[in-house]
Amino acid sequence: MKNIYLITLFLGLSTGIAWQSVSPDVLTSSGGYDESPNASLSWSLGEPSTETFNAGGIILTQGFQQPIIISITGIDLEMFAFLEGPFNGMNMNTSLTGLSDFPLLQPYSLSPWNYPGTEQVITIPAGVVDWILVELRDAPSAVSATAATVIARQAAFLMNDGSIKNLDGTGNQQFDNLTIQHSLFAVIYHRNHLAVMSANPLTEIGGVYSYDFTSPSGQAYNDGQKEITAGIWGMYAGDANASGLIDITDKDIVWESQSGRKGYMGGDMDMNTQTDNRDKNDFWIPNIGTESQVPE
Repeated sequence: MKNIYLITLFLGLSTGIAWQSVSPDVLTSSGGYDESPNASLSWSLGEPSTETFNAGGIILTQGFQQPIIISITGIDLEMFAFLEGPFNGMNMNTSLTGLSDFPLLQPYSLSPWNYPGTEQVITIPAGVVDWILVELRDAPSAVSATAATVIARQAAFLMNDGSIKNLDGTGNQQFDNLTIQHSLFAVIYHRNHLAVMSANPLTEIGGVYSYDFTSPSGQAYNDGQKEITAGIWGMYAGDANASGLIDITDKDIVWESQSGRKGYMGGDMDMNTQTDNRDKNDFWIPNIGTESQVPE
């Protein structure tokens, strides 16, 4: 019995640790301790099991009705999202990257994001729409995935096809040294679009966690997106001051002060480099009163 139990665990390790929960187990023979060059296992049998399994950067502990804690050295994140403003019916325009003031350093260090990351590039990769900020939350359910459950944040590039990439514009985002107790939920922030959170946990296959906000409907928590063309959903444009609510201050304080100007600005809601009446009429007016549904 002991040898079979050990083989099962070692097979689980060889295929990559991806468990989110395991039912408690009660075993009915003796206990003991074994180890190999890469792993060690101790257990007690004939009572609710308490085990510690350690291999490299992965530590698994299980006790009766005790949640598993998994330490992962790194994961890839593969996600897709659209912004309403630059969406052209098929993909998104990349006009902003032609601006002389398009930032080479991530722009989310200011309030309300206060993100201290140092992501920076020398040149902007082809196909970039804008910088976004990705946040990971570890929670049993979407409704419980509040700000208190945040375990990581990282700035990245949103590409014109909706994919979210690391700073080279081709590879997936990578997060290191995560400890996951429940399920991963992702939040996407943008400078002048309402933030969204995944309505469901990210799907994990072989260490790659994936999620597509663009389709089908209901991919954003609490229906926090807008159908921007038939069967495709995107983040609401118009939150020029990034308050989480599209209201009169976005027009009176941000849009009016920037109207008629060219540059990398919050009032440029369609992200075509110009802040003008189209931003107000096509995005702010239709979306006024809409609020981000990301749990606080």
